[in-house]
Amino acid sequence: MRRALWRGALLGLLVVGVLAAVSAAARPRVHPRATRHRPAPRLLRQPSAAHPLTLLEIGDSLGEDLGMGLQAVLAGHRDVRLLARAVGDTGLANVAYYNWPAVLEQDLRAYHPGLVVVFIGGNDAQGFDVGARPAFFGSSFWHQAYSARVATVLREAHAAHAALLWVGMPIMGSPAFSRDMAMLNAIYASEVAHDPFARYLSTWRLFSNSAGAYAQYLPGPGGTLVEVRDSDGVHIAPSAGTDRVAAAVVRAINQDFRVRI
Repeated sequence: MRRALWRGALLGLLVVGVLAAVSAAARPRVHPRATRHRPAPRLLRQPSAAHPLTLLEIGDSLGEDLGMGLQAVLAGHRDVRLLARAVGDTGLANVAYYNWPAVLEQDLRAYHPGLVVVFIGGNDAQGFDVGARPAFFGSSFWHQAYSARVATVLREAHAAHAALLWVGMPIMGSPAFSRDMAMLNAIYASEVAHDPFARYLSTWRLFSNSAGAYAQYLPGPGGTLVEVRDSDGVHIAPSAGTDRVAAAVVRAINQDFRVRI
């Protein structure tokens, strides 16, 4: 009896091994490097004066800073129509004050942008209610609820056939506030990673010094120190700082969406 069981088990193992080998041989081989970088889909056609790209930029007061920079950097570009629609004191947390998903849905219908740029989060280090249930900032329920709001923005842009670039929050003057912003950035990056029509741009190192710390002053194009952040440790200083982040956004658009503006 034991010998028969042993023979049966051995036969079963041989069959499983053969099937596994056949299955592995049938699967196409993928080089490890091929999966390292997600290929950028062709979401935008090359803009021109005859067919300009409508770029809708939304966000909070930091988004207003970015809008100011984009207006300067894109000045004279007839192939881009910029709609700088950021509103100070807003965010995705307090939708009772300003409901960005609802506003974005209206803007998408009204302007039909080819690209949406989002720079938001400075006011979102707070809890909020989901129906009658409180979502305390940083809790697992808050993460779930806030991620769902980020996903809604992505889904709306996707449904309107618009590409989306989500710009992460910069390092802040306060270490505690920086930790909050880093937590938000992790959510943005994670949600964007699930959307083939969206990309994420980190601005953390853009406003950090060589040691990786917050910097109010950084070397400008000529090497001279210029003020890139306001004295409040939060906002972006014009024009050196606003031009700096706007130029980074334009570079990301060109690289990630394979256009040239």
